[in-house]
Amino acid sequence: FCYNGNMKVLVTGAAGFIGSNLSEYLLGKGYEVIGIDNFNTFYSPKIKEYNIKSFAAHKNFKLHRTDLLDISSLEKVFEQEADIDAIVHLAAWAGVTYSIENPIVYVRNNVEGTVNLLERAVKHKVSNFIFASTSSIYGDNPTPFNESMSTDFPLAPYPATKKACEVMISTYTRNHGLNATIFRIFNPIGPKMRPDLALPKLIKSCLYGDEFPQYWKDGKETKRDYTYIKHMLDAVDCVLKEPFKYEFFNLGNSSPVYLDEIIQTVEKVVGKKANLKIMPNRKGEMIDTYADIDKARSAINYNPTTTIEQTVQIYYDWFISQDDWYKKGHL
Repeated sequence: FCYNGNMKVLVTGAAGFIGSNLSEYLLGKGYEVIGIDNFNTFYSPKIKEYNIKSFAAHKNFKLHRTDLLDISSLEKVFEQEADIDAIVHLAAWAGVTYSIENPIVYVRNNVEGTVNLLERAVKHKVSNFIFASTSSIYGDNPTPFNESMSTDFPLAPYPATKKACEVMISTYTRNHGLNATIFRIFNPIGPKMRPDLALPKLIKSCLYGDEFPQYWKDGKETKRDYTYIKHMLDAVDCVLKEPFKYEFFNLGNSSPVYLDEIIQTVEKVVGKKANLKIMPNRKGEMIDTYADIDKARSAINYNPTTTIEQTVQIYYDWFISQDDWYKKGHL
């Protein structure tokens, strides 16, 4: 396998938070990007359209509005797009709480959708498959989370479906010779974040007085390993160029912060106080996320250097430059 400088990469979930950032990043590096997204209503499709507007007309980008559960439509994408070199599979239903209430949606979209994609990858001889898993897969393990730990006991259906996909991908590497790399993603921050995530909600709370639901009373009970998304995109770029047979890596910052720290950081950056509303704890939510990233450091030169203060500032500067309807959530 040799990187030829004009690789064709299929990105699923291309209009989502990570997918739109990755698509734009790869286009900037000279890749040809084939995007798949079904623009579902997990959050507003208008936001997903907004996510891709900066590169939708790029000469090396093509978008297919296709659902991974629609096998015939998915097959047509692969027939039309000859010689796909790699797949970066980001499309999924995310969110712990909603998955407890709607597990079937997660099993169908995340597990069945992934298998449909794996089948196409084998049939059309795609040589490299990169899969976005989640830090939530570690459940109640002691921190920091290490890739060698058991991931058999996630706390909710969402990470359980990601575990199922990891295992299924393993069988495809054994039975079909597919190269596969799994990234366990820890709390990414960057432009185009989903509006239901903590940072956008906190910034809106400071700017506009929206209530920010604080699910842990004193802010020192939970920690999150917030990570600037650019470092994760660099990791994907590295593995696109040099695939692994079957490997998985934590992509975090290895520097978790308490909830009250992120609140104080946002308040300092915005210059206003958040409007906090204490809420009962949520089922299935992890207490801490904290990545041991030694394996990624040594194998793919993964080196997250952006501090939480810098990361929040980068996001805020991007956020305040967006259209009013987007900032205020007027959909």
